[in-house]
Amino acid sequence: MEPIILASSMIILGPHFCLDRSIIDNSLRSEYREEPQEPIRIDDKLAIQFYRGPESWTLVFIQPDGSACIVNAGRGWELTKS
Repeated sequence: MEPIILASSMIILGPHFCLDRSIIDNSLRSEYREEPQEPIRIDDKLAIQFYRGPESWTLVFIQPDGSACIVNAGRGWELTKS
């Protein structure tokens, strides 16, 4: 898997914080105004989803059982075209 590099202040979370996907989705949307981007399937058991907001971002692993785990989050990011 290729690394994802973002210019930001990162918060490393560990161990992963997991809940039902709908709970994490609702929380990120309402508390941080983050919107989900299209999920990226890693294999038949795991996908990643990036949420981005006006001042923060969150990276979530999506499990086949419907749970989602927050694996990283940060503040202040910038997308650049390469």
